[in-house]
Amino acid sequence: MSIPESKSVEKTLERPDIHRQWKNSYRTEENEKFYEYAFDYIVSCLSPRKDSIFLDAGCGTCNHSIRLARCGFSVIAADFSESALKMAELNLQSFNMQDKIKLKRENLLSLSFADETFDYILCWGVLMHIPDMEKAISELSRVLKKGGVLIISEGNMSSLQSIVLRNLKALLGKEKSVVRRTDAGLEYRETTSAGDLLTRQTNIAWLKRRFQNTGFVVKKHVSGQFTELYTRVSPKLLIGLIHGFNNLWFKYIKIPFFSFGNILILQKKA
Repeated sequence: MSIPESKSVEKTLERPDIHRQWKNSYRTEENEKFYEYAFDYIVSCLSPRKDSIFLDAGCGTCNHSIRLARCGFSVIAADFSESALKMAELNLQSFNMQDKIKLKRENLLSLSFADETFDYILCWGVLMHIPDMEKAISELSRVLKKGGVLIISEGNMSSLQSIVLRNLKALLGKEKSVVRRTDAGLEYRETTSAGDLLTRQTNIAWLKRRFQNTGFVVKKHVSGQFTELYTRVSPKLLIGLIHGFNNLWFKYIKIPFFSFGNILILQKKA
């Protein structure tokens, strides 16, 4: 992606419209149930000290930061978008968490933090929107302490959902995005009501290798939500069935390979 194209994507991510769209699609009551299951599992995989510091990299409206703070972590919530941080501030106030979570405006491609600052980093659904994924990975590694843990959640290009929709759109000629295949995955460039947006369906095998080459060990690789088709349908009964299946899959199966959501828990080598 060229520099002008990257700047166009950055401008979109700064606008409040895109964050409101994501909030309406993903911060629903049904989704919150899944996130509770997921974060209970994630925290159970950690062995935190009382003075552990968590960076929520790409915090958005801070829902996940709030979950982590409730588990006893000191949390710094960082986002590139000033409009997202304003929404996050209101969200923290509504939950009376403004004194427990520190908000910072940060660019994931050039973080202001010193080397090896954080014990834990969460980067949930963020890398998929960043053009220079390699640079973001390098920065996350730099600010994480040796022995620290990084939690990544990304969409899987090899998921059942992705394969079926990709082939259907090709067959019917319905693909509206500009699609580019890279080593990192399939990049979908589309023009939304909020502006130009990049969404990458990730090559998870490549992502794992990239982190391993950067000095990480994959501790856990599990499914996130099996599908996000609830964002594409309207009948409430069908939406409820999709969420129910996602929750059951995560609680009892967790196999990631055909799931759209993939969660990686990675530890930086000491």
